[in-house]
Amino acid sequence: MKKRLFAAALALLLLTVPALADFNDVPSDAWYYEAVNWAQSEGLMDGVAEGTFDPGGTVTRAMVVTILYRLSGEPDMPESDWGYAYADVDSSAWYAVPVYWARLNGVADGVSDTQFNPTGSITREQLVTMLWRYSGSPQSGTALSFADADSVSSWAADAVAWASAAGIVSGRDGNVFDPSGSATRAECAAILMRYDAAMTAADPGEPEEPDVPEYTPNLDIIPVNSYDDGSFYIDSNGYLRYGDSSRVGIDVSYHQGEIDWEAVAADGIEFAIIRVGYRGYSEGEIFQDPYFEANIEGALANGLDVGIYFFSQALTVEEALEEAEVTLDWISGYDITGPVVFDWERIEYDSGRTANVSGVTVTDCAIAFCEAVEAAGYQPMCYGSPTTVNEDLYIDRLLDYPFWLANYTRDWAVTTYPYHYDMWQYSSSGSVDGIEGNVDLNVAIGDWW
Repeated sequence: MKKRLFAAALALLLLTVPALADFNDVPSDAWYYEAVNWAQSEGLMDGVAEGTFDPGGTVTRAMVVTILYRLSGEPDMPESDWGYAYADVDSSAWYAVPVYWARLNGVADGVSDTQFNPTGSITREQLVTMLWRYSGSPQSGTALSFADADSVSSWAADAVAWASAAGIVSGRDGNVFDPSGSATRAECAAILMRYDAAMTAADPGEPEEPDVPEYTPNLDIIPVNSYDDGSFYIDSNGYLRYGDSSRVGIDVSYHQGEIDWEAVAADGIEFAIIRVGYRGYSEGEIFQDPYFEANIEGALANGLDVGIYFFSQALTVEEALEEAEVTLDWISGYDITGPVVFDWERIEYDSGRTANVSGVTVTDCAIAFCEAVEAAGYQPMCYGSPTTVNEDLYIDRLLDYPFWLANYTRDWAVTTYPYHYDMWQYSSSGSVDGIEGNVDLNVAIGDWW
C-alpha cells in the first residue's frame, strides 16, 4: 500500500461536504492552518458546512478505527471470528468490522468489557495509542516531558512518548498534553499529517521477496478436528474446559500492564504464556517485552506453569534463528514448563515489512525457530488463526509441533476450525482477577504439554 491509500481511506471517512476553497473559521495565522490545508489538498478532510471547517469539533472512536482498518487493507473478518459482541456495536453498523478488527489485532480496546463507545469523542491519548499500536508499538527510548506527564494513563505512556519523540504530537498551551481531552478536528488533521510524514520517512520500501516455488499444501495428511463438541463446558470459575484433560490459561504482554499474579492464580488460572519479546513492524529491530521479567517471575512465584511466545516479523530463516537465539537467551535460568511459541503475524500497511512475504518463507521461518527451540530442550509450538493456516503457515509442514489456534467465537461457541489443534485461544476479552482490562483466554487440551 502506498501513501495514496492513506489518503483514500481517510477521505472516505472524514469528508462531509464537497471541497471548498476557504474556511471562514481557519485563519491564516492559526497553528492548524497548514494541517487543515494539507488535509483538504490531499482530499482527507473538508468542512462540516459551507465555509466552515469546525476546527474545535471532535472525531469519534469508530471513525479512527475504521481509518486504520482500511489502511490495513480491509482484511477479511468473518463474523464468527469477532468474539464477544460489544453491546453498543450493532453487527450491521458501518464501523462494526473495524471495531472488532481493531480489538483482535491489539489496535484498540473497548472502554469496558461490554462497551466500545463508538460514537464517543476520541481522547488525545486514545488517538495516539491507536496509531502507536497500529505501528507495532515502537519504543522511543525517551521520557515524557509534558508538564502533565503524570496524568497520562499508564497504558498510553509509551505511545505518547513515541508520538512526541517522532514529532507526531505536541502539547497544548503551557506544554500540557491533556491526555483525557477530546482530540479536535484540527488536532486530528495535524496528527494525521505528521503521522503520514513520519511513516513515509520511515518506510524502507517494499521488501523484495526472493523467488520461491508455489506450494500446494497436502490437506490429506493434516489431522482433522476430532474433538467432541459436547465435551466443552464452562467451569466454576467461568473458564472453558474440555472433558477431564484440559487446563485453562492466559497469554499476556505489556498490554496488560502490572499484574497481581497471586490473584490470577487464586482465580483458577493454571498456566500463562508470556510474551518474551517482539520484532518491530517497520525497521525490524528486536525488543524485549518491558513486562517480561515481572510477568514471568510473578507467574512462577505463584505456582503457574509458564510458556513463552515471541512475536515474529521475520523475513528470512536467518531472522527467525536470530529471534530464537534472543528468546533462548532471555528465558535462560527460568523454569519454563510450557511451550515456546513462534507467533508470526502479517502486517499489511505502508511500512509493514512483512506485507509481501510468502507463506513458504513464513513456514520456513517457523520450522527454523521450532528446530532451534527443540534443540535447546524446550517444547516448540506454532500460533495462528484459521485465516492464516495454509496461507501464512502451511500446517502440513508443521505436523511435528503442537498448534495453538486463535479463533474468537461469539459466546464461546465451539470452533468450527477443521484441523487438529492442541491449544485454543478462544477469547480476547476475558476477565481475570488481578488483571485490569481484557486478557486472552486459552484452553490446552491433551497430554502434549
